[in-house]
Amino acid sequence: MVVRIVCLCILTVAVAGVASAATPLKAARISARIPSGTAPCSENAGFGSMWVSNAVDATIARIDPATNKVTGVAKVGKGPCGVVASDDALWIDGYGTSMLERVDPQTLQVTDRIPIGPSFWDVEFGAGSVWATSEFDGTVVRVDPAAKKVVATVHVGKAPRQVRYGLGAIWVGENLGKAIYRVDPATNKARAVPTGLNQPDSVAVSPTAIWVVSSSDQYAVRLSPRTLKPVARVKVGGGPANPAFASDGSVFIPNHWDGTVSRIDQRTNRVIATYKVGAKPFPAAAGFGDVWVPVTGANRLVRFHVG
Repeated sequence: MVVRIVCLCILTVAVAGVASAATPLKAARISARIPSGTAPCSENAGFGSMWVSNAVDATIARIDPATNKVTGVAKVGKGPCGVVASDDALWIDGYGTSMLERVDPQTLQVTDRIPIGPSFWDVEFGAGSVWATSEFDGTVVRVDPAAKKVVATVHVGKAPRQVRYGLGAIWVGENLGKAIYRVDPATNKARAVPTGLNQPDSVAVSPTAIWVVSSSDQYAVRLSPRTLKPVARVKVGGGPANPAFASDGSVFIPNHWDGTVSRIDQRTNRVIATYKVGAKPFPAAAGFGDVWVPVTGANRLVRFHVG
């Protein structure tokens, strides 16, 4: 198969976090492997800490980024995965409970549980709301964090998975078909965005690029934020999932099947490094200037220091 890589333009100045063509990317290395709990499933930054969900332990671990140590543990419902911080709380995807759980970051106690439905996949905070996807009924629900209730239900395909906020919109990956979905928070209306990938279930969004990957494929596709059209297709590892942008604009993509993480230089749309991290890495998230990846098979959170 011939992979055609197309680039609409070459950036010659630093724009929105992407290094200029004349500036070399910062070096990246694994700076820590942090025991976080059994089967870490997702992570996010908030309230001065990194937070990691542990699916088997049914816990959320709080990690101090200054010491790379677990400083507290919240007990939550069965099978937690997605975790995100709002203005005053943590919100947890209770995959095993079909509940969206609200955790107080100070007391580490669950304060509220909101029914979402079966096959509840991921959670995000944006546009003043908490958003959660359900593979079961093909929807993303919008939750008012103050009222602690669902205020809108948006249909977005057959099997929505990852949800992210960026460019003033909610972006939803899809485990069937070839499109992701853009939800306008002003109208709660969804628009399909073709990607050319089969099962494009994960997405990362920045002002300069939208990257989409499929865990059933070995490619990452870059979309233009202006046109929402594909402008590059890059071969990565097996089972790529949940990309994240580093502070220098490079893109880190965990490869679930390979036990690796690929790093893409956005100036060339090429993989410039591949890191071995252990079995089943998934997903990547940025925080405190670095990129973090849970490695489910090793019960570790891997930290990539960039710079």
